[in-house]
Amino acid sequence: MSKIFLVLFLLFSSSFASSKIYFLPKDAKISSEKIISLIDNSKSSIDISMYNLSYKKLIKSLNKASKRGVIINFYLDKSKFKKSDKINNLVKNSGIKYKVLEKKNHLKLALFDKSTAVFGSANWTKESFQDNFEIIYMTDEVKDIKQIKEIFYSLEKNY
Repeated sequence: MSKIFLVLFLLFSSSFASSKIYFLPKDAKISSEKIISLIDNSKSSIDISMYNLSYKKLIKSLNKASKRGVIINFYLDKSKFKKSDKINNLVKNSGIKYKVLEKKNHLKLALFDKSTAVFGSANWTKESFQDNFEIIYMTDEVKDIKQIKEIFYSLEKNY
């Protein structure tokens, strides 16, 4: 009886949604590795709305994802886009689609394959991961994903 329960538990536990909070800089390594894993394992799309993105290892993974055919949509802040060579090089020298928003874009939000979200206070910069106190929240909770999809739809619609 206990073996049947264990098998059923293992089968059904994988179907339940999960969420995790990371506190930076303490969890910097594991959270950045998790984001890279999400990028590397994305099959169809990555949507990112980010105030500042300059972390080389994340940019490198995004470039690889773009080259293997993952559709990447960026929503960028106007002031940061003009100032950051790393963001400019990332989007201009790849097949990555981007939109520079007129309003200040202070979001730090990513959606992977429309099923897993990463958001919080951290920009995707080396400083945010290594030097700052930041929070990163990762979730595949259906109700959260639905709301995040609506945010990206609103960004696209109001661009």
